[in-house]
Amino acid sequence: MKEPLLTFACSAKPNLIITRDKETISAEAKSTLKTHKIKFKLNEEFDEKTPGGHQVKSKVFLRDGKLIQEQRWVGKSTTLERVIENGKLEVKCIMGEVVAIRIYEKEA
Repeated sequence: MKEPLLTFACSAKPNLIITRDKETISAEAKSTLKTHKIKFKLNEEFDEKTPGGHQVKSKVFLRDGKLIQEQRWVGKSTTLERVIENGKLEVKCIMGEVVAIRIYEKEA
């Protein structure tokens, strides 16, 4: 059985706002629980504190029409793949053999 807070967290629907100012891209995810924002330039490594509290080295680049983000810390790594499919943003988080997918729909 899920804890009430975990159930609430799983039902949160964050707003994802992605903007670009010349070479700098900002991605901000806002929900009732938390706001997480990163700013980066493609193909340049940067320091990031993840929503889970990990200090990581991140790098974001384009590959095959996907925005790929690689995060590395203490011998571990995670890959986030973002792609628009059928008018929706699909975000795939990959860590080892585990894959989680979240779908974002554009607000009307």
